Amino acid sequence: MPNLKKDEKPIFQFAVITDSHIRLPNATDEGGYASNRLSLERANYVVQAINHLQPDFVVHLGDVVHPIPLLENHEEAVEKASEIFSKIEADFYVLPGNHDIGDKPNAWLPAPVVEENSHLIFSKYWGDLYKSFSTETCHFICLDTPIMNSGFQREKEQQTWLEQELKKAKEKGLQIFAFMHYPLFICDSSEPTHYDNIAEPARNWLLELFAKYKVEAVFSGHVHNPFVGIYEKTIYYSVPSTAFIRPEYSELATVGPADEFGRNDFAKLGFFLVKVYADKHEILPIRTYGAGKLDAEMPQTEPYQMLGTKSPMLGVTLRRGWGRRVELAADGLDEFKRKEAYRDSLLIALLELGVKSLRVPFADLANADIRQRLTDFVKLGFEFTTYSLGIPDKATMATINAHGNLLRNWEIIFPKKILPELGTAIRLARSVFSGQLFIAPVVPIKEDKGYGKTFQHFASHGFSKEDASQIESWLSVLDTPTDDIGLTFRVSPWDDPTTQLHEIDHASQRVKLINLQLPRLDEGVYFNDNVKLSSFIVDAYKASQTMLNTTLFIDTFVDSDRGYYPRIGLVDRRFNPRPAFYALKLVSLLK
Repeated sequence: MPNLKKDEKPIFQFAVITDSHIRLPNATDEGGYASNRLSLERANYVVQAINHLQPDFVVHLGDVVHPIPLLENHEEAVEKASEIFSKIEADFYVLPGNHDIGDKPNAWLPAPVVEENSHLIFSKYWGDLYKSFSTETCHFICLDTPIMNSGFQREKEQQTWLEQELKKAKEKGLQIFAFMHYPLFICDSSEPTHYDNIAEPARNWLLELFAKYKVEAVFSGHVHNPFVGIYEKTIYYSVPSTAFIRPEYSELATVGPADEFGRNDFAKLGFFLVKVYADKHEILPIRTYGAGKLDAEMPQTEPYQMLGTKSPMLGVTLRRGWGRRVELAADGLDEFKRKEAYRDSLLIALLELGVKSLRVPFADLANADIRQRLTDFVKLGFEFTTYSLGIPDKATMATINAHGNLLRNWEIIFPKKILPELGTAIRLARSVFSGQLFIAPVVPIKEDKGYGKTFQHFASHGFSKEDASQIESWLSVLDTPTDDIGLTFRVSPWDDPTTQLHEIDHASQRVKLINLQLPRLDEGVYFNDNVKLSSFIVDAYKASQTMLNTTLFIDTFVDSDRGYYPRIGLVDRRFNPRPAFYALKLVSLLK
């Protein structure tokens, strides 16, 4: 999903929905979850959103209904689902999930598995179990994944058919997209088999086949949570449910679960709109909040109307861990094994906001596990700035030399007392890094007004506007050319962003990064003023639009709710948007 050229227009767009789990109004199988009663309301809202967006077609990735085929009310639920989705004003394609035709072969769960004839009701209402269709530039393939590894005749027939479909599409030079219910993987292509992936040998067969034919993207459902992975050049998306969240994935957050022990974390419900270009695609995540019911402090605008924001001048500083795998408990649907996943709700929030510039500490580049995820993000079109402290040592130089191609910018932060040695740092950095270099001084987070003394444990970084008049003279005495060196400035949490940004813009003509620290109060006082934060971020965005050669890095993006200077950000600790998130989206749509 490379970055798009300015004003590039899509050829067409389509919507992907999944796991609607339609239940009948009189269903009694609540299981203790009151939100189960909302499946019809939530599905109808999705239809409303889709018809507003007017995609060229819609694909449902399965688990259309909740009652499984063995239950007597299965067909009645399917009939109800057919009634709801018939209102979609676009071509509608459905492929089977485990609740539609039976579970994949699975020895460690008592759920009824797929059988030769368990698909009859599905086929009656939705047509073929696997199918394909084309546009002038693309070919789309819908697969039956519950059947995989079953050994049934139709599995073999699907394999033969799929190879022929891929071959024909490649011969015609078409972009290829594939759709399935079960993901091939959620974290790593070689992960152990568990409830939420496809086992061997089908998994590797499909991975290699998709790689061979350079499939653009694969969309899957089943896990009810968003995940993004890459194998070779194919991007694998897990699409969120429109009905409920699988509660075990609440482990990915570092706070307690949302409503119903995480199952009714309705801010994560939604679907994807996919825009297709000549040689790429773009994902636009759309939150439904179940049925569009946002809190009172949120903008009273339907979420699907706040679509398509782009914030090229803005970046995000990722203070908290983002690139490590999280181990989920052996429990529930995976009673006998643990599985791993990434915190990709953060990734979805970034894609939704249209922010592609990320700032991370140097340790993220140095750590092999995090670097792998960083590499994935680069392939998804993100650009990284890393920051290190002081004169680069041998280990830092070696890491940059080996992996600096993953970076756009390298920011060297230095104590002002070593300013005379900064020339050495710049020369060393230039010898291994061809990207843009920036320098930034260490500064106190705020200037305490004491009795002639200042005591401050807390540091930040960046030049002030007052420094601007002296910077050029400082750089002129260094023993190395500095014309191409960029500068990092700082807007403190207590500054007026509009005034500060305009003054910084006029103070220096160099390429600039700006450390935009969002409001906070004191080290032991919680800042949670949504109105003030929204106003701050809107003012900063408006001021940034007149600045040249500048990127503003938002700090703090995710709530900092423990430690010093506790404060809210644009998303909470579950990576769900706060009001300021939508304030930024809305102001960016006004351009």
